[in-house]
Amino acid sequence: MTMRLTLLTPDQARAVGALFERLTAWWRRIREQLAALAQRIGEAARSLARHAVQVRAAARRPDRPAWASPYGPAPKGHR
Repeated sequence: MTMRLTLLTPDQARAVGALFERLTAWWRRIREQLAALAQRIGEAARSLARHAVQVRAAARRPDRPAWASPYGPAPKGHR
């Protein structure tokens, strides 16, 4: 990217250019770190999703219908 600044001295223009280069390098490092972080977050989310599927499958009890109480029938005579 070239930029023509006419209101600065040549030394000032070079200083501004150097600052832009430093800013560009800094922003590139930030973007790379954010991309790596997003990848790690995605991997962790996929792992959590697999774990949630396993937990959900283990939580089902196929030995009785969903409406049946694990404590047996309600006691008679109590309302």
